[in-house]
Amino acid sequence: MEKTNDLIPKTALVITGGYCNVDTVRRVLPVDVDLTIAADSGYATAKKLGITPDITMGDFDSYRDALPTGMNVLRVACEKDVTDTMLACEYAKEHGCRYITIIGGTGGRIDHSLSNVLYLEGLRREGIRVKLTDGENTVQVLLDETVTVPDDGGYFSVFALDSCIVTLTGCKYPLDCVRLVRQMPYAVSNEVVGEYATVRVDGVAILVMSKK
Repeated sequence: MEKTNDLIPKTALVITGGYCNVDTVRRVLPVDVDLTIAADSGYATAKKLGITPDITMGDFDSYRDALPTGMNVLRVACEKDVTDTMLACEYAKEHGCRYITIIGGTGGRIDHSLSNVLYLEGLRREGIRVKLTDGENTVQVLLDETVTVPDDGGYFSVFALDSCIVTLTGCKYPLDCVRLVRQMPYAVSNEVVGEYATVRVDGVAILVMSKK
């Protein structure tokens, strides 16, 4: 049976504040996006990327310039229970998006960077596939799954969020059903050997891919 458009999972692009290598990010932007959201100062990054968001939202404590007339804007109070990035992702989730790419979200304040990275686990446990990238680093949470890492000349690292069993093949430092724990993060700065490496995680872990 052919799928209808209503059955195809929707894809969201969330552009948030923080560091962003605009030139590199352009190469990793998703091709087909159903919903584009700028979160607070992420609107400045969206302008640099030449992207017009479907909606811009946040408490606007970072982006204080005037927004274009007629833009779809959601303003919230500064005193809230979620960050602007989380607000944007929750909006995407509520509008049926099951794939989310977050642009930015690192650099600057480490509390915001940690918040963004740790928040990815909650989304993944809800069945949403999400990646966060600043153009030089890409972060995603793996939950009982296998993924491939292409050889792009960079590094990749695996961090246990609790305790997990990890198998790494096609890389400089392979692992065979090794238990990783959060307190001993040694599976860092691995390199692909060949066209791609394979990462198998039983449990939950963070995969980070970084440019050299």
